[in-house]
Amino acid sequence: MSKHTPLIPVATLALLLGALAGCGGDDDEPAPAPAVHTASNGDVFNDADAAFASDLLQHDALALVLVDLTRDADVSPELQVVADEILAVHGPEIQTLTEWLGDWDLPVPETIRDHANAHAEERGEILEIPGGDLPGMPAHADVEELEDLDGPAFEQRWLELMITHHEGAITLAEEQVEAGRYAGAVDLASAVADTQQAQVEQMQALLAE
Repeated sequence: MSKHTPLIPVATLALLLGALAGCGGDDDEPAPAPAVHTASNGDVFNDADAAFASDLLQHDALALVLVDLTRDADVSPELQVVADEILAVHGPEIQTLTEWLGDWDLPVPETIRDHANAHAEERGEILEIPGGDLPGMPAHADVEELEDLDGPAFEQRWLELMITHHEGAITLAEEQVEAGRYAGAVDLASAVADTQQAQVEQMQALLAE
């Protein structure tokens, strides 16, 4: 080792420090806050609230389609309890979300349960699930596959799809808690995250049996 450690010139050191400081680039800049709106009824909400209401409505509608499929399938009483709990919660949620969108003068999105979709399926057309790009949403082929199953095979596939679906709803809820402004929507998102996480654990236990 030499007796004298070469020193970095001050100008060079300044350039290096500047380059390191700029490594983060625009990625380190905070995302702009969602735009805030005031509805005609006085509700103050932002774009995150609006997206959450629209997305969760489509998400809940798909869950109810999966619940409907349990009515004609041979499933265990334990799974039917889960399905009934989902129905009891999601029905009122859809009503609430629909009312919010109406109060905010926003369009209510088409869902898989709408009559227009049923007619399309009857005509043999390719049916794309509205909101199919949302986290946790199954493909239409997955729903069709489930319709053809029964007994233990149906139960296993239903649980797999519903667990994934619930995990997607939890993602939507967590994003809303982080970015939402309307207190009712933030409270609902928190409840969705807690309730559906508990149901995920319940369904995972049924799959493990």
